[in-house]
Amino acid sequence: MSCESPISPAVDPTASPLVPQGEGIALRDWLDADLPHMPSLFDVPDMAANTDLPSPFHADAFLVRIRRRRAQGIVDLAVTRDGREPLGLVALHGAIGVPGYAIGPAHRGRGMASRSLWLLTRFCHEELGFTRLRLSIVQRNVPSQRVAASAGYVRSDDDVVERPDGLGQPKLLETWQWIAPGTFA
Repeated sequence: MSCESPISPAVDPTASPLVPQGEGIALRDWLDADLPHMPSLFDVPDMAANTDLPSPFHADAFLVRIRRRRAQGIVDLAVTRDGREPLGLVALHGAIGVPGYAIGPAHRGRGMASRSLWLLTRFCHEELGFTRLRLSIVQRNVPSQRVAASAGYVRSDDDVVERPDGLGQPKLLETWQWIAPGTFA
């Protein structure tokens, strides 16, 4: 998956701290102090089925994973209301502008995912210069499709691809895309 960016990014998305804020959301780096919150956010069946987060979920391994991913240019940030308690995560593959999102079950239904995705999309466009972003969404994950649509993404005509989920089972992924206003696809 790729993203079109007319210029080199002025902001390094892997630099720490990266703290986009707006829409009643504050994104921030994950902290060791977040360990107690992680199981209730991520150790749930639909999280493993719709993401690549492994089940059973291990918070310590998650912190190791996100620190390793940052070195590879993929940034995982905690979704918060005020910079404190994590409610979910967003991810960004900074080199190609591929975002992702997941909100813990207790925090769903309040627009957190939509606002987080929109905040990350706006950051990618305004700060990093991307004119096109792509999401991969599990084919039957209607709630995630609604989140994408609410943030201005549309289903592309790209082929469905198969990837393993957090349980190691195959999942079918559709591509959704956001194209900056005034940009031709």
